Amino acid sequence: MIKVTDHIFVETKYPGANVGCVITGQGPVIIDTPMLPEEARDFCEQLQQLSSKEIAYLIYTHQHFDHVMGAAFLTKRTIAHNGAISGIKYLETNLAKEITLFFPDLYQERKETFDNLEIVLPQITFSSELRLYMDDRTLEMTFVGGHSSASIVIYVPEDRVLFAGDNIVTGQLPFTANCRFGPWIELLRHIEEMEIDTIVPGHGDICGPEVTRKIRLYFEEMRDRVRSLVDAGVPKAEVLQRIDLNDCLPIPPNEWVAPQVAANVSLMYDQIKKGLL
Repeated sequence: MIKVTDHIFVETKYPGANVGCVITGQGPVIIDTPMLPEEARDFCEQLQQLSSKEIAYLIYTHQHFDHVMGAAFLTKRTIAHNGAISGIKYLETNLAKEITLFFPDLYQERKETFDNLEIVLPQITFSSELRLYMDDRTLEMTFVGGHSSASIVIYVPEDRVLFAGDNIVTGQLPFTANCRFGPWIELLRHIEEMEIDTIVPGHGDICGPEVTRKIRLYFEEMRDRVRSLVDAGVPKAEVLQRIDLNDCLPIPPNEWVAPQVAANVSLMYDQIKKGLL
């Protein structure tokens, strides 16, 4: 587990999402979950070396399976945005489908585990903002949308650390399948203005605020180039062929980037046509 500050620790080695922990006077507060039982046990063993108290709360940054499916092995004292409930309920009958889309080999290897996994719904939800005052630490949760319809960020002002969920990732392009680009860009601009030393991304290495700007510029350049073609009446199929974003990617180009960029451009086109941007 990586020590970010004296009170904040993050595990980035699991195949799913990053899993964070804020050590507080009332017990550890966990942010997101491991995917597998043995990973949850490993995380709990590491926690025991940091705090003698039971887990106080588990916060879901959003409803996607890789951020929530390990809750049954940690605690049922869970917190999420109101909008996450329907997405997490969906996993009760569709978890296999979701895992197979991204980890087909892992699903086949651990089919029995996944088919019998308990999905833990949030016990506490909120619509806009929620603050946890945990003796010596404050966790400020804010609904932001962007990556998903229920995405939140968690800011710990005493440590100047932001848990950004999948609105910020490192080493890969942001996953945009169910996103809204407008709120996402607005959030990234806001993060750039915050008093932050460290960002814990949803996936990838822990980073500084400079990563935020790279992702924002990528989205804004995509938006501007796509909009110019939309305004010129260029059909979607031609837009997909003409847009090249290699000069503004937030990561080095690789063999996986081209199909992701095409998917991003396609979604950006649709949202511009609908007047969402």
